[in-house]
Amino acid sequence: MQGLRDRSVQLARRIFVYTKNWVDSRQWPSRPRSLNFEITAACDSKCIHCPRQEMERPMRPMSWDIFKKLIDNAAELRIPELCPNGYGEFMTLRNVENYLDYISSRKHQFRVILNTNGFRMADDKIRLLMEHRVHLVNICIDGATAETAEKIRVGLKLAQIEANILRLMELRHEYRIDYPKVRVGFVVIPQNAGEISAFLDKWRGKVDYVGADGYANRAGSLTGRFGDRPVEGRTGTCSLPFHDLNIWSDGKAVLCCNDWNEQAVVGDLNTQTIREIWWGAALREARRLHRAGHGGDLKICASCNYWRQPSLGATLWE
Repeated sequence: MQGLRDRSVQLARRIFVYTKNWVDSRQWPSRPRSLNFEITAACDSKCIHCPRQEMERPMRPMSWDIFKKLIDNAAELRIPELCPNGYGEFMTLRNVENYLDYISSRKHQFRVILNTNGFRMADDKIRLLMEHRVHLVNICIDGATAETAEKIRVGLKLAQIEANILRLMELRHEYRIDYPKVRVGFVVIPQNAGEISAFLDKWRGKVDYVGADGYANRAGSLTGRFGDRPVEGRTGTCSLPFHDLNIWSDGKAVLCCNDWNEQAVVGDLNTQTIREIWWGAALREARRLHRAGHGGDLKICASCNYWRQPSLGATLWE
């Protein structure tokens, strides 16, 4: 019975998200709704469903000057949401506090969503997240057991990650605050599909959100590695170019968060502003094609499994 209810909830949620993103895809906001940026391209894990080990671009932190320009531009435009994300691990930075301090120092208050593997999220990092009122921390684990999780997220220790998550919830209770919200996620691939129910049962009631998501084939670069088939005949609309802007650690802006190796560069923060990139010819053309139902004409979109057919937009977690 619980399984039936879960499937009904998932179906209702999927219909809601598809409808929302279909509407979003037909609106063009004057600024990005969300700025997804890579403070560092360095990471402490070699996840088997991530292609970052094949990156041709440098695995290094974003320069401080570019970071300040990015935050200043975002504050000027009053962009609602910042997502320090990309293909690096934020917690590997020695001076995490400097980045959070600068974000918090702007007059415009951002909604900050942080993605992390959680391995280095010790007490000092947790207190920084609380001090700077980070809205949500999204932690992907990818296994209910250490045997499974550690074979997928190579180099990490599940026991440490779980202890860090529970410590964050403990400190939140101790300080009587409800932030940052905590989402624990699970990227479903054949290696862990048998542990979905155990994973959901393990974390329900212990964190704010828990969920299992399908994996992105990273714009086709992972096609075939996990039993999936090549994507053909895309005629739908992806909502991502309409409300997200992605800037990697070298300052290059790319069309999509799945563009790990900068195949579709749409701007450069080293020489442009966020406003200029957002209204630039490359993004305008990508939006035109997707709005017309021809997103598949874009090389990077043609083999991507992250948007759906017919025109229902991208599947995004909320």
